[in-house]
Amino acid sequence: MELTTQLAEQVAATATDAMQYEFAFTPDKFIDSLPIMGTGMLGIFVVMGVIILCVSGLNALGNKPKKEKKDK
Repeated sequence: MELTTQLAEQVAATATDAMQYEFAFTPDKFIDSLPIMGTGMLGIFVVMGVIILCVSGLNALGNKPKKEKKDK
């Protein structure tokens, strides 16, 4: 029972420490993060472009017109 009490106290202390974090907007850190965000967005658009090209290519391969059979 003592171990459970100690564990509960540790969890409560950790939760209290975690809730004391203050969010602050710092423009200099935001400016520093823009290249990282830009690289991520560029990667997303490149992957989307590759997927679009693959789907278009597969669509073109699968939609070949069939020759109609002529009845004689």
